[in-house]
Amino acid sequence: MKSTTANTPCFLTDSRTINFTPRTYKEEIRRRGTEPQSRSLSFVLHFSHLKWHVKATFQGTLQSAKTATFARVTKRREDLKNLCSCIDFGLIQVLDDTVTELIVTCQHDSTTAQGQRLRLKTAPDRESEYAPIVDHLWLYIREDPFRVRFPVYNGDGGGTSTKDFSEIRKKQELSAGVHEVRVDDDEKSYVYKEVDRPLYEPRDSEVLEQELRNLELLRGTEGVVWLVAAVVSKNPYRTAETIKDDTSVVLRGILLEYHPYGTLRNALQSKPSTDWPWQRWAVQIARALDNLHQVGITHMDLKPGNIVISAGFNAILVDVSGIGGVTQEWLSPEMRDLHDPLSENIESRKQNDIWALGKMLLEMADVSCNDIEEQLLRSVALEATSEVPPRISLQDAISKLYFE
Repeated sequence: MKSTTANTPCFLTDSRTINFTPRTYKEEIRRRGTEPQSRSLSFVLHFSHLKWHVKATFQGTLQSAKTATFARVTKRREDLKNLCSCIDFGLIQVLDDTVTELIVTCQHDSTTAQGQRLRLKTAPDRESEYAPIVDHLWLYIREDPFRVRFPVYNGDGGGTSTKDFSEIRKKQELSAGVHEVRVDDDEKSYVYKEVDRPLYEPRDSEVLEQELRNLELLRGTEGVVWLVAAVVSKNPYRTAETIKDDTSVVLRGILLEYHPYGTLRNALQSKPSTDWPWQRWAVQIARALDNLHQVGITHMDLKPGNIVISAGFNAILVDVSGIGGVTQEWLSPEMRDLHDPLSENIESRKQNDIWALGKMLLEMADVSCNDIEEQLLRSVALEATSEVPPRISLQDAISKLYFE
């Protein structure tokens, strides 16, 4: 039987062990001051050399079961844990190599044959919210549709190195799901973007896969962040240890070069300085964007927070999936009212990128301490941010920024 750590709650159910996963308790509250409509938590079920990842969800309300005053969140969480510890898992077919969601409800859905009475090995605590209704609970089993999806990684001939997930050591969080890290036996810092990020949505996996493909296509391109490696591991949901010759792995994230001087947004918010090479950065950003467009990639979220400053004080473009989402204030006028700007044709998306570049140049002009530089940045920015496309081409913008 697997060992458990002192700070991880553990309950025995016959010869099975439940290890609750910390900080996974969630609730759906439709209106403030009301009882949750659903509550869930995650755990790993161990039996012999096998393990299953499980999410338990109670759907419905409980205040009518005991009292009109519903319990506090800490009691709701502990009562759900207690109910899970009482379940007879010998009567439940949990799913292999994925996340099983156990949906518990007081309502029997007569339209489906999938439901079954919830069978318990032991009774819940007497003070549990579930104790009065335990004989009326139904169970429905499905694969958790909101599980973190780790894409199968086969390399696809991209020539990308791989690092095992176990080698990654996080130093600090840079943003949600993005960390400065070290790799075992390597003193350098890197940036690690992970699939399993806070507030994960299933589409996040597709976004990271696309960013990996784009970075492979752009490998060695000046002004675009360099891909160091794909971070992989065995399927973290696997039920049994795989056989020795099983080499299948999943993508856990991507490892990128680390640039130590923050983002362009940080530079814009700092005290203006004649030392900041605004004009050079403008040229570098425009060139990097042009390189993307020449291979059929649009950025669609170009903004100062997606430009980092390298150790050599150069501007480097990051977040190049092209499908990761948009920031409303950095969308061009014709894109702002569209339901899905990312689905527009490539020429429209290119025009959006040029508009965002122009808006960025205006912000750089506002903090420049050099009158000539300010006028140059502003003149190109005005052509790039015209209300109606077509706008200045990137090649013309680079020429003006570089030679004037």
